[in-house]
Amino acid sequence: MYYKVSPYWVESRKMWRVSVTRNGVRKTFSSAVPRAEGKRIVRQKAVEWLENGDNSKNMRFSDVYPRFLQFYYEKCGNNTSYKRYVSFGNNHLLPTLGKYPVGSITLDQWQSCITKARPQDGRTKELSKKTLGAIRETIAAFLKWAKPRKYVEEDLSSELFIPKCAATKGKDILQMEDIERWFSDPTGLWYEKALMFQLMVGFRPGEVLGLQLSDYDRSTHILTVNRAINNQGEITPGKNRNAHRSILVDGIALRLLEEQLERTEGLRSEWIFCGKLGQKPSPRKYYQTMEKIVQARDLPKISPYCLRHTFLSMVEGYLPSRAMKAVFGHSESTDSHALYGNHIVNGELVEISDRLKVTPLYQKLSKIE
Repeated sequence: MYYKVSPYWVESRKMWRVSVTRNGVRKTFSSAVPRAEGKRIVRQKAVEWLENGDNSKNMRFSDVYPRFLQFYYEKCGNNTSYKRYVSFGNNHLLPTLGKYPVGSITLDQWQSCITKARPQDGRTKELSKKTLGAIRETIAAFLKWAKPRKYVEEDLSSELFIPKCAATKGKDILQMEDIERWFSDPTGLWYEKALMFQLMVGFRPGEVLGLQLSDYDRSTHILTVNRAINNQGEITPGKNRNAHRSILVDGIALRLLEEQLERTEGLRSEWIFCGKLGQKPSPRKYYQTMEKIVQARDLPKISPYCLRHTFLSMVEGYLPSRAMKAVFGHSESTDSHALYGNHIVNGELVEISDRLKVTPLYQKLSKIE
C-alpha cells in the first residue's frame, strides 16, 4: 500500500520531521541526518509504523521483550513460568541481545544465549542442562509470541539445541544415618510430619500440601493425589497428567498420616497437612520448616524437593519400572527408569506397598518409636 508521507525540514532544529496518524493515534518521526538521506529515513520510519503500528522488526529487543512479559502476565498471571521468563530475560537474553533490532537477530545469536550462558551467582562455573533447557524454552515462548505480531519473520526455536557437554546437576539427598538421626529426635515443628511423610512416600512438596481429607480412605488406607499447591500458594491440578495417582499407605508412612489426622481433628480442616489454624498449607512455611530442621539436626542443606530424590535413591532398586511410574507420577521415561504404562491394575498397590516395606528406609525406621 502506498502512503502519502512528506517529511519537511525544520531549520530551527536542523532536522527532518513528519507527523502521521494511524487508527486515531498520531505520532511524529524525526532525523537529524541532513539532505535526502535524512528525509528517506524519516519517511521509512513513518511508513513502517503506518503498516505495522508499534510491531516493528526494527524495534530493539530491549523494547519488545517487556511487551512479551506484559502479554504473558495478563494471560497467565504471576506464575512460575512468568517469573522464569523475567529472570532468564534479565540475566541471559537482554544483556546479549537487548541493543539489536528484534527482527535482525540471527539463529546464531539466539543460540549463543544458550551456549554461552553462565551462572550469575559465581558459585558454579557452568549452568546445568536443565537450566539451559529453560533458557531455550524462554526463547521459544518469545518467538512464538513475536512471529504473529510481525516482530520477527520466522520462529527459529526448533533449531535451538542444548550442548551435549552440558552438565547434569545431581540433587543432594539425605543418607540413612541422617534420616535415622532426624526421625529418632523430631523437632516437633508444625510441618515436620508433612516433611517426614513426604520422605516416606516420595511425593512432590506441592502434592503433599495439596492433600485433602477426601483424598484418603481410612478403611482401605488408599491415598490419592488429586491436586498440588505451587510455590505461590495456588491450587493446581498437578505437574502432569500422571501426577494423579494412588498409593496404599503402610508402615511408618501410615503411622505419620494417622498421627497427623489425630493432631488436626479438632481444627475441622479439609486439608490433611493444614496450617496451625486449619487454613490452607503455606509452601513458604513448609520450606522454612525444612531449613529449621536441617539446622537443628545437623542435616545436609537440602530443600523439601530433595526428600523426593532421597526416597527415589532408597527404593528404586526394589521397585520394577512400572511401579516406579505409579509411585512417582512421572510424565515420561527418565534415564534408567524406563517408565511405561499409565494405569494401576488390581493388586498392584498392595504389591508396591509390600516391596516398599522391605527397603532399608522402611525397615530401619520401623524400629524407631
